[in-house]
Amino acid sequence: MPAFIRVSVLIVALAGIAGCAPSPGAEHITRGHQISLQGNWDESISAFTQAAEVATENETLVSSYSSRCEAYIWKGLNETALEDCNRSMRVKPDVLGYPYAARGRIFAMMGYYEWALEDFDRAIDLGGTGGNNAKVIAYGGKARVFATSEDSELRDSERSVKFAEKAVSLENRLITPAYKILHRDTLAAAYAEAGRFDTAVEEQKKTISIVKENGWDPITLYGDTLLRILNRHLRQFEAGKPLRGGIY
Repeated sequence: MPAFIRVSVLIVALAGIAGCAPSPGAEHITRGHQISLQGNWDESISAFTQAAEVATENETLVSSYSSRCEAYIWKGLNETALEDCNRSMRVKPDVLGYPYAARGRIFAMMGYYEWALEDFDRAIDLGGTGGNNAKVIAYGGKARVFATSEDSELRDSERSVKFAEKAVSLENRLITPAYKILHRDTLAAAYAEAGRFDTAVEEQKKTISIVKENGWDPITLYGDTLLRILNRHLRQFEAGKPLRGGIY
């Protein structure tokens, strides 16, 4: 199913009771996710903010905060993103996995790897429907911690490859291209951690081709373009060096 069609089902999931009309704010959320396909994080944040301002249903408010949290993460604004993740959890705790998957990424980037893994596991347990699948995000997050953690006791090449391959195999459950590329980059990092540098280089070159073919190279992650990040990691793999820390 094409990404733009999967995005459109979000508005159905957030439909109100009366006459099946969309809940206030649902259209803004759908628009924000459509904008995020091109990696326009600032406009996405604006749309999710509008959704939060008019939301009358808890489900819509949770989606507004957690979606805005994700956009802040892609921009590298982790502290602000963390506030939104926690807001969404306070509105409706332990119901949806999405905010836990997002907070796990934030904790990983902050170096709190144990907390990150706990949140990823919680996201997998809770799951969620519509938009970006929380379980798939969490699989990719766990894989990246096991591959690139600066804590050598946490690195585990076997589990990293396992979770990275699972995340990539389920990428059709994601609507945001940035996630798909991040997970493929993670798979290459997992191969590198396992000492399979030739495979890592091959996988990374394949990912770079996918980015170019789909016109995703202008998309930015943490203030840098996808293409620059991927090429930088490729050079490390070609030099026989695994990744450490960085993006999640």
